[in-house]
Amino acid sequence: MRNIFFLLVIVFVNFGCQTKKTIVSSKPFDIQRNILTIRENEKVYVLIADNNDIIEVFNPPFNKSTICKKIVLNKKYNFRVFPVSDLIQRGIESPNEYILNDSTIIKYNNYYSLEKFELLCK
Repeated sequence: MRNIFFLLVIVFVNFGCQTKKTIVSSKPFDIQRNILTIRENEKVYVLIADNNDIIEVFNPPFNKSTICKKIVLNKKYNFRVFPVSDLIQRGIESPNEYILNDSTIIKYNNYYSLEKFELLCK
């Protein structure tokens, strides 16, 4: 009887200590933002919107057909994006800062990434 009780305790402790798998995923959605500024480096364009949202647009890889979108500042655009800021360190307080390069840090409200590669053609 003691052995059965001991085994039951071990089984309950084992199941109680296991963590549940959390799958973090996001589906792309459409947003409309007024673009105020464009910052860039060799890998990415960062579009800064009027409400301090940033939209990250990676430079497309070679030999890919891409859409060239001429960006005019202070004009509204529709983008299909992923919400990156919702996926970063869920539950842990992290600073809302995007580090573009060694000398440029951008504070943001929400951080998005474009679903598809696009050329901005400024």
